[in-house]
Amino acid sequence: MAYNSKVVRKVMGDFDNKYRSALIDAEKRKAELYGKIPELWAIDKKLEETHKKIAATIFSGGDYGQKIGEAKKYNRDLIAKRDALLEKAGLPKNHTEPAYECAACEDSGYRGGSVCECLKKALAAESINHSGLGRTIRNQTFENFDLNYYGKTAYMDMKEICEKCEKFAENFGEDPPGAKNLMFIGSSGLGKTHMSSAIAYEVIKKGHDVYYDSAQSILYSFEKERFSRSFDSEIIERYMGCDLLIIDDLGTEYSGNMAISSLYNLINTRLLEKKSMIISTNLTGNELQNKYDARIMSRIIGEFTILNFVGDDIRLKKK
Repeated sequence: MAYNSKVVRKVMGDFDNKYRSALIDAEKRKAELYGKIPELWAIDKKLEETHKKIAATIFSGGDYGQKIGEAKKYNRDLIAKRDALLEKAGLPKNHTEPAYECAACEDSGYRGGSVCECLKKALAAESINHSGLGRTIRNQTFENFDLNYYGKTAYMDMKEICEKCEKFAENFGEDPPGAKNLMFIGSSGLGKTHMSSAIAYEVIKKGHDVYYDSAQSILYSFEKERFSRSFDSEIIERYMGCDLLIIDDLGTEYSGNMAISSLYNLINTRLLEKKSMIISTNLTGNELQNKYDARIMSRIIGEFTILNFVGDDIRLKKK
């Protein structure tokens, strides 16, 4: 998995806390019951001693089959007495056992040497929180990308774009022939952000680190890093190192020489390191050519699959 290290630390810390809390709560319940039912404490002590005897017998070597059989029978009798005491008190047999959120992995996150489904879900959920997309990513998926908002002329073009984006998400992290980077071009309200969110959601679920930010915010961060000694460079490392970087609203940023240089450096570095990108813009192809120098445009044209979003503003139609 390629989850962000901060995400992994946060989630594994949460799992460790859950595991410890379950053990502490179980010990509290035991202590309370021992005060009310002293016989239960005596049985538990005998069970503990029996387990130690069985282990010692196994490691001592020789013919220990009969001894272990006798010890196991003794254990079963003790457990039956223990269960009867709990039943008499109106309590379930597992009342003093840890109440784990996930019984399959006992809140460890791992089951039989493999990652448990509960840990996968927790990592994906925290990755979503850490992606920069907030609630958008949960509300804008492939399932609710409604092609019916596009007219007859735009419908088939947008259907093809949707299929290409689904394939991009499905193949992400693998190495089949096809797009590694996407460029969304089109005016406002045509679904570019929705499509970015839908891809991000599927890619995160596969265990990859995704980060979304506007071009303006990204280039402002590069500017702050250059001129501010106190700037936390972790955000720059995230732009450079995440598995999929989504750059929204290219063209709205200040277009001075330093901004152009930073944008080129970001795109070129990620291409060299084979890190995927999705860039969306409201500018036309001609406007992009006029705004950005040949170095940037050659990389976009040569390394990105360009998808032209068409139709009328969906936001207005929904109103």
